[in-house]
Amino acid sequence: MRCRSHARACAALATLLLAQPALWGDDAAAAKGAAAAQAAAERDARALGWLLQQGVRAFAAPPVDNPPPADQQRQQIEQHAKQLERMFQPVLNSELELIRRCCGGLEPAARRQIMAAGREAVAAGARGFTERQFNGRLGRDDFDPRREIRVRLEKAVEPLAAPAEFAAYREQVERREARRAEAARLSILARVDRQLDLSADQRRKIEAELTRSWRPQWTRELGNRGDMRVNDYPPAPDDAADAIVPHLAADQVAAWEAWCRAAGARFLGQGFNLQIDGQGIQQTDPWWSP
Repeated sequence: MRCRSHARACAALATLLLAQPALWGDDAAAAKGAAAAQAAAERDARALGWLLQQGVRAFAAPPVDNPPPADQQRQQIEQHAKQLERMFQPVLNSELELIRRCCGGLEPAARRQIMAAGREAVAAGARGFTERQFNGRLGRDDFDPRREIRVRLEKAVEPLAAPAEFAAYREQVERREARRAEAARLSILARVDRQLDLSADQRRKIEAELTRSWRPQWTRELGNRGDMRVNDYPPAPDDAADAIVPHLAADQVAAWEAWCRAAGARFLGQGFNLQIDGQGIQQTDPWWSP
């Protein structure tokens, strides 16, 4: 695909830029002194940030100029979705393990039905993710392949499990989602605090507002790599701007706007931090194959 070639080319150019200061360092320092060397390093860093952005954009939103014929695109989507199904399998296995622990009274026939629903859920999640990626819509709605898998499994389990067991399962799901939401809120708050140096009062107000106006898609924050930098900024959580900006001072608002222009989700593409990390249980418990 052209977007992958574009991303690889950007990565190669970025590697070349990273290598250049080491090649120039002694000559530049000797010829122009430390000030010129510093200027060259800053120029290269800006260029590297630009190239990384192009690579990210190429992955998150494939080019729309000269699109492939509809049949060819459908085939590409199907092939890519099949590959993603393998990456979503640990997510399914983790959900199945929670069901097994809470609904141990499921009959063998019921387990087979749930397994079949799980396979369909993985296929639906992978296809939904791939279609949005190919159409440039990744992250522009609240679609979450992990939630797609969980919701479909819940619907399959409810009529098959004993009411008390299903209630126990639902309770565990709700507790897990609450933990994930809290972890995402704290991660957003910590990143904003590191970047803008919030006061204790600002931290309390922003955390309260994130809690009050919480949106499930903000759990994408948990997929962010802590070491990712674009234009020397970490990715900005600007999809939560309404919960953050009202509590900032004027100088912080200016810094926030510069941050979002350089590395905001709206700038990079909101699917940027929707990662498929393959985390979860790697093997299905034999209990599911009676």
